[in-house]
Amino acid sequence: MQLISAACWSTYRIFVAYILSLAFGIFYGVSANVSPKREKFMIALLDVLQSVPILGFFPVAIAFFAAVFQGQRIGLELAAIFLIFTSQAWNIAFGVYETIKTLPREFGEVSKAFNFGPDFTVRRVYLPAMIPTIVFNSGVSMANGWYFLMASEIISLGNKQVKLPGLGSTMMSYLAQGNIWGVIASIGTIVLINALLQIFIFRPLVRWSELFQYNATGSAPEWPTVVDVLSGLGRALRIDTFLVSLVSLGNRAYGKVAKYVIYGIGTIVAAAVGYLLYWLFTPPYPWDILVQIPTALTVTAMRVIAAVVISVLLALPFVIRSVRNVQTAQNIYSLASILGSIPAVIFYPPIVALGGRSYMELLSILLLLTGSFWYALFNMSKGAMLLPGVLTEMSQVFNIKGWLYYKNVLIPAILPPLITGALTAWGGAWNASIVAEHVQFGDQVYSIPGIGSLLTEATSNTKALVLTVLCMTVLIVLVNMLFWRPWYSRSAEKYNITE
Repeated sequence: MQLISAACWSTYRIFVAYILSLAFGIFYGVSANVSPKREKFMIALLDVLQSVPILGFFPVAIAFFAAVFQGQRIGLELAAIFLIFTSQAWNIAFGVYETIKTLPREFGEVSKAFNFGPDFTVRRVYLPAMIPTIVFNSGVSMANGWYFLMASEIISLGNKQVKLPGLGSTMMSYLAQGNIWGVIASIGTIVLINALLQIFIFRPLVRWSELFQYNATGSAPEWPTVVDVLSGLGRALRIDTFLVSLVSLGNRAYGKVAKYVIYGIGTIVAAAVGYLLYWLFTPPYPWDILVQIPTALTVTAMRVIAAVVISVLLALPFVIRSVRNVQTAQNIYSLASILGSIPAVIFYPPIVALGGRSYMELLSILLLLTGSFWYALFNMSKGAMLLPGVLTEMSQVFNIKGWLYYKNVLIPAILPPLITGALTAWGGAWNASIVAEHVQFGDQVYSIPGIGSLLTEATSNTKALVLTVLCMTVLIVLVNMLFWRPWYSRSAEKYNITE
């Protein structure tokens, strides 16, 4: 009964966070495409938000919700949902932005030529185009929510630690008690929930999303029962109208009143950031932490780069299989969704204990893979599954095989999603570094120099924690702006298979 109750609580938090993430992602992704000025600001802000590790949101989120609700249970619940939201929303927002950004120009030209109204364009162009991306990215977001479950359900209020009911806190309790069967049962419950979601919801939706692929060939996929059920539920709750309104709002140039509201919010945020900076840069300074940051960032960056390269290389064989067989691709997607949802943090202590301190450097990269591999696999598999059938058929007709096929057809066709997968794997590995570089097993602590272990050391000092997260975020954002974004823009322009 305890596991059933815990599963209900965790599932409720993850689904509420997912619904909020979906609404946020659709609005934000569409809104970022409306004007070049808005796009530059919003995508830069999204880069910053996705780069901040979930631990970095802890102090602000908990302090805010605890203050507003005076430490009551509802405030802690909202804090947990918000922290799960931060692990789900950015992925969907980037996916929607990428979809609208790479829409064929012919769609806009046809809309203008036939004088289609905004609502018609939203309902018949934007929303259908988003469906494959939303379906695929939902799997990543749901897996992320489960992956960070333990971090979201165990909240520290000063010297007091509060454990919200759920599978994450239950697993940690079992682990502290040495109850291995309880830990296994908790993980099995998470796997069962995600397996049921895949069988009854996501697998049918993945097949159905083939209807909305560009340049699709062959017979149309079956219309699954789950789509009828969701469509009926959507009509009853008027979700379709809400989505149209949401996309229309994001696609609309803001009026004077909206601009004043945005300016007001911007002013409040700027004032808050100004006060935060003033507080950060006034004495006393945590010099013992600050002097370690440059070295810690350097060594962790090297491990993260290794993890990203290995993730992409490991994902490539699965991508090749996905192109050759649609059923295999769907099986890979389902398996990745299930395995990616397991909170791998629970396995870190025994893995490190078995390997020992002498192998901690290699083991840390292995642990980083649990936070980066699934991002690479999901995004690259999505690119392979959305590959136009005409490319595959032409390759067969002209007998293009082996290295020639990979070099001239497959890799160029999936290069934009490959870069997106590497970019998100980069962020995921930085997030995982928090728990991969400082591991405790019983009374033994296994730690190596790096930003993750430094963050753990700085947890008791809020100023040191915020400054460390800030330096880490600045580095990640600079790399995104100077390397990942330009590389993606060039590849999306040169290898846009929808043109």
